[in-house]
Amino acid sequence: MGDYPFLQQCAEKIAEEIAGSGDSSRCFFQLVTYSGHGPFIIPDEYKRISFSPGMPEVLNNYLTAANYTDYAIGKFIERLQEEGLFDETMIVVTGDHEGLAYLRQSLCETKEGSGLVSPFEYTPFIVINSPVGMRYEKVMGQVDIYSTLLDLTGLDDYGWKGMGQSILDPSHLGVAAIWNLTIAGDTTGICPEVIERMKQSWRISDLMIRGDYFRSDF
Repeated sequence: MGDYPFLQQCAEKIAEEIAGSGDSSRCFFQLVTYSGHGPFIIPDEYKRISFSPGMPEVLNNYLTAANYTDYAIGKFIERLQEEGLFDETMIVVTGDHEGLAYLRQSLCETKEGSGLVSPFEYTPFIVINSPVGMRYEKVMGQVDIYSTLLDLTGLDDYGWKGMGQSILDPSHLGVAAIWNLTIAGDTTGICPEVIERMKQSWRISDLMIRGDYFRSDF
């Protein structure tokens, strides 16, 4: 199923769920889209943009898929507005990994991709209707997303707030460990123990998932 019909059905289900519960403040939904996932092949009827024949095929497919997913998210938001749900809904757009993986470097070296494709591996983190308006210019890691969302939603009574640090915390260091255990951001003045803890968070997080850690009292 393409992202557009999927998100439209999700909006319908959300409206039904909230209407049935009568309490929109207690609803949480996680929607996993797929059209923007490799190999980025979507049906012709879903394509909304086109490029010159010189565009590398994989970059053409990637941009076309990203445009379609963006369109689907926009229409999802419009549907929430029509249902009268948008104003009281915080929408978070993020991902479980960056998009281009091993293709990134080779695309950066093409004429069409140079200046268009970033050499860095970014994961999106966009919050719509956030209670805190800001643009965070420093580095944050995926590990910081959960902690930040707890802050944004006012869920302060959790005993465990993740392996990361909320970017709303003024003491956020502005650095993060990448999947290959290199460090992004300015590490000046940060002690080696803190850096090592950031690197270990990848291993610990993996063990928590594999061991089904949250089946316990959490």
